[in-house]
Amino acid sequence: MFKKINILIVCLLPLVVMSQSYKQTKYIVVDQFGYLPESRKIAVIRNPEVGFDASETFKPGKTYAVVEAKTKRQVYKAKPVAWKNGAVDPSSGDIVWHFDFSSVKKEGTYYILDIDKKLISYDFEISNNVYKEVLKQAFRTFYYQRAGFPKIAKYAGEGWADGASHLGKRQDPNCRQWGLENDASTEKDVRGGWYDAGDFNKYTNWTSDYIIYMLLAFEENPKAWTDDFNIPESGNGIPDIVDEVIFGLEHLLRLQFSSGSVISVVGLDEASPPSAASKPSYWGAPSTSATFSAVAAWAYGAKVVKQYNEKLAAKLIEAAKLSWEWAEANPNMKFYNNSAQHGTQGLAAGQQEVDDMGLIEKRLQAALRMYDATGDEKYKKIFEDNYKQLKMVAWTLVFPFGEYNQDLLLYYTKLPKADLAIVNHIKAVYKQAIDTIHNLFAIKNNDDPYFSYQKDYVWGSNGTKAKQGNIYYNLVQYNIMPEMKDEAKNIAEYYIHYLHGVNPLNKCYLTNMSAYGAENSVNQIYHMWFRHGSKKWDEVGKSTYGPPPGFVTGGPNKEYDWDKCCPQNCDSKENNAMCFELDIKPLKNQPAQKSYMDFNQGWPLNSWAVSENSNGYQVQYLRLLSKFIK
Repeated sequence: MFKKINILIVCLLPLVVMSQSYKQTKYIVVDQFGYLPESRKIAVIRNPEVGFDASETFKPGKTYAVVEAKTKRQVYKAKPVAWKNGAVDPSSGDIVWHFDFSSVKKEGTYYILDIDKKLISYDFEISNNVYKEVLKQAFRTFYYQRAGFPKIAKYAGEGWADGASHLGKRQDPNCRQWGLENDASTEKDVRGGWYDAGDFNKYTNWTSDYIIYMLLAFEENPKAWTDDFNIPESGNGIPDIVDEVIFGLEHLLRLQFSSGSVISVVGLDEASPPSAASKPSYWGAPSTSATFSAVAAWAYGAKVVKQYNEKLAAKLIEAAKLSWEWAEANPNMKFYNNSAQHGTQGLAAGQQEVDDMGLIEKRLQAALRMYDATGDEKYKKIFEDNYKQLKMVAWTLVFPFGEYNQDLLLYYTKLPKADLAIVNHIKAVYKQAIDTIHNLFAIKNNDDPYFSYQKDYVWGSNGTKAKQGNIYYNLVQYNIMPEMKDEAKNIAEYYIHYLHGVNPLNKCYLTNMSAYGAENSVNQIYHMWFRHGSKKWDEVGKSTYGPPPGFVTGGPNKEYDWDKCCPQNCDSKENNAMCFELDIKPLKNQPAQKSYMDFNQGWPLNSWAVSENSNGYQVQYLRLLSKFIK
């Protein structure tokens, strides 16, 4: 699907390059970790035309080479080829050339050389194991996000060791209901789970989603998920991703009442480090959506966990059955957190309650998982009778903001007793909906010179990138378009390359990864632990440690703006001055792919709109990256 590039080969045989000093340039961008030997490999050469860097210019030399970093031998040479005859790409504001070196397959460390200008890219590896350590570090962020669990130096590293958080008086072990803080009878143990993002709150709907996507990633390529990711459970004979899932499942079990209803949200105090948080925790009332979400996570968890822990699997199934009955009997119980209208302002941050379509999705996800785990036909019938209500089928739409219902529908097609007519219908809709203007059409038309087209760069665009990559890999995973199996893999892999540095900012969008091969990775994220001003954790290279490795940051956001009170209406001269603490001109009014900056200031500069992490971004990235672990 990539546009074929005609390359004039200058030299295929290695030759020795005389030892000389080359200067690194930001205008030659590569995956800073590297490439699999059999993968398509294309370096992108960029000349800024529009955006904060428009005053810069770069015109590539006539010939480029792949050079072995150790021996300085040129192993391949060719001319760079202009993208669309030198047109300016509107999404990046760049004029772009491509240097295709896919024929280089020998394992080793290399860089790209502009022979005429004596400029080089960052080093990168070609290896069958090039992404395994990256996967480990990105996965380990869930360990750092664990609530109520100590971060021991052996696993966390000396710089991020911390005691267990939120276990004090009136915190998670004795958490009371929001609005009834003086009523001791509302106390409930809500320990465990993960800080959701840069905030420390725990949202049942989203926690369940993270569990489901970790289980999907595990089932789709179990060989990627070994027992040696250096978390406390490593070496216990259970893949570490399953251990992490169990940690989340046990938290959800604590949120269940004897009626079967499940708490919707838990609001936590925030501090740096997390163990310093001392204010009470509060839980929000049960809801139908949260309860269905927990059912889905428990049922799917039981299916996978059973081979490792039959007792826990049985407990999960019993909890799921009880909560299913409650949710069916209470089909429209809503709970809106952090809402002045509903008297919950101040309870957690993001709004976790779903709309009507979201509730349909939650119910059908629960039904499918219950059928898969128990074999009870009543759940299968509910799914099959209602699947046409889901967005992908109802609207013939496949897009990254619909991944939840799309992946649910596709999973059904692999069930042993799935109705063949429904299977064929789902696959036909997916095939039709992916061959559209913002999916395969854009790839066929070579609409993005960075090879990772997506329509929207809004809040969480890096998570959207990973979702879009997974959309294409689904063609392989579910054998939907077998004629383009290899091409679909290439397309999906380029969404990883974007996150690893093949983008207009030459930025690896994972934190603090220089020790693992990314020389220009994210230095700061908006996070209450690694907050702005922290002497230990604020920024890599300036603070003692910076944030830990592997967090996927939010990404370019075309809609970013400072707070509406800026520049002169933030209640005081001191607050107004905070609007100018950092120059955000390089971030505002930019081409979409350049709408990012490496900063973590809070209000009123509101960096969270671009630089905050999220477990939601993380699981989508992990799922995609794990496909390319040999």
